[in-house]
Amino acid sequence: MNSRIGAAVIVLLLSGLMVHCGGGDVNLSRSIPMNVAGWQVIEEDGTYDRDTLYGYMNGGAEVFLAFDFREVFVRRYGRDGADDIVLDVYDMGSPAEAFGVFSCDREDPAAGIGQGSEFGFGMLRFWRNRFFVTIMTTGEDEAADAAILDLGRAVAAELGPDGEPPAMLKLLPTDGLIDDRTSYFHSNINLNNRYFLASENILGLGDDTECAFAEYQGDGAESIKLLVVSYPNSARAEVVLDSFILGYMPEAGESGLAQMEDDGWTLAGVHDGYLTIVFDAPTEDSARRIASTIGFDPMRGSE
Repeated sequence: MNSRIGAAVIVLLLSGLMVHCGGGDVNLSRSIPMNVAGWQVIEEDGTYDRDTLYGYMNGGAEVFLAFDFREVFVRRYGRDGADDIVLDVYDMGSPAEAFGVFSCDREDPAAGIGQGSEFGFGMLRFWRNRFFVTIMTTGEDEAADAAILDLGRAVAAELGPDGEPPAMLKLLPTDGLIDDRTSYFHSNINLNNRYFLASENILGLGDDTECAFAEYQGDGAESIKLLVVSYPNSARAEVVLDSFILGYMPEAGESGLAQMEDDGWTLAGVHDGYLTIVFDAPTEDSARRIASTIGFDPMRGSE
């Protein structure tokens, strides 16, 4: 063991980050492997919270801060002649928030790790319980890929038990749903990452709103998009609906239905206190069909 690795190991054994998982505390510094397939810890573990996250991330912090992010545990592994592997374990405060961060940027095949995962181009992303995890390397190396997946399985085992996904997802119709294109979030920055509406926050999204966004198989190449937004009360949802129709598709009028310039149909309405908007439907009937099958909460009435 070289002196740089040895010094890091000593520091790690004397310190630790405690997280609460299920029935007890887990010390990530001690419970997560310090070496994997020849990669070993090469520097002191780090932690960053809402006040210091910008210092760790040169860009990208806004995505996490739009959720109930608490802190991130960071560990770096190295091996002679190979690129480093970096592990980030984000405490998102709840399983719903952990799923939310994971769900907003899915592009690669599932890896079968945690409650949901994807792996591609040297990067593993997964969530379990209230944690969202990334493990990545910058190079293309089959040995590094195998080490990342091994490390991911070891980390996931320490973060259980599984947590409940966002309750909002239960509102989404299941017929034709593209599972890996379903996401949960709160803010306009996350919506625009999935479906750009406008630079301005025209739907009034923020910390007090919950959004479920889904894509469905359409009749053509374009998928049909569905957005469901929960506001603190029905009155606010109605105000946002009126403002959205006036500013985004004034031709819709009271019907809330309009054919857009790209020939797709958009349908907007408020039901049981939820704002619902269907985008890119190929026909008027398909827009109405998606909207009519949303599983509104029968226990929630107008407030």
